[in-house]
Amino acid sequence: MRPLALTLVLPCALLLSACATDSTTAFKDIGTRSGPCVEGGPDSVAQKFYDYRIANPAVGTSNLGALRPWLSDDLYAELQKASTDSTNSAFLRSDIYSSRTIAPSQASVSSASTIPNTDARNIPLRVALNQGSERWQDEVLMIREGQCWAVDDVRYLGGSVHAPAGTLRQSIENDLRT
Repeated sequence: MRPLALTLVLPCALLLSACATDSTTAFKDIGTRSGPCVEGGPDSVAQKFYDYRIANPAVGTSNLGALRPWLSDDLYAELQKASTDSTNSAFLRSDIYSSRTIAPSQASVSSASTIPNTDARNIPLRVALNQGSERWQDEVLMIREGQCWAVDDVRYLGGSVHAPAGTLRQSIENDLRT
């Protein structure tokens, strides 16, 4: 009986070890994140970002530490660098996360449920903003860092844009050059 059991066990063990070496993870490694993060998908994290900003209306880089969980590592580093520059412009003292100089009182982030690629690393989402009777739309670029979604850029689409360039990152770069 022993040789029969061994002839059955050995092929099964080999088959199992082959399966283990050929398996792939359920999700791809998409990098790491050095800072804290907010739970949720790209649209819910973006909505929480705008909800927090509306509830805590500090402008520019004055509340950078509080916004850290929502900001990508790179954007946070760029904003920190810009905030320590002694030639801090009027732009960095305004509402840098929106097209307008006034902070929005309401924000509604579009759903990411229509995005077909669940392995996406970055997702642009439209954001409908308003303050009183003024209404405008911007776009927030969400990126995945490790298992977290974070704001990596804001594209200014709101008509009378106060920023020196079309996006938050470009505006920071322009601001640091001047």
